[in-house]
Amino acid sequence: MPDEHVDCESGYVVDQLVVVTSRYLKRWCLAGGGANAVRVAAEFLIECMQEVDTVHQYLADIRRNAAYGWPAAI
Repeated sequence: MPDEHVDCESGYVVDQLVVVTSRYLKRWCLAGGGANAVRVAAEFLIECMQEVDTVHQYLADIRRNAAYGWPAAI
């Protein structure tokens, strides 16, 4: 996880995604999913992390704008 996300909401969300993905990965592998299950789970986790980062950046922009009294972008 990038250092800038360790102590924020997006860091918590990424941690939870890792936990859930790991749980499902174990289930898929035990059910015979094998290497394909690992690839799908990894792709899913990477995509989720990218989405979390996007939301984090959006919220940071809103907070910065509010702190400076700038209007929100529409």
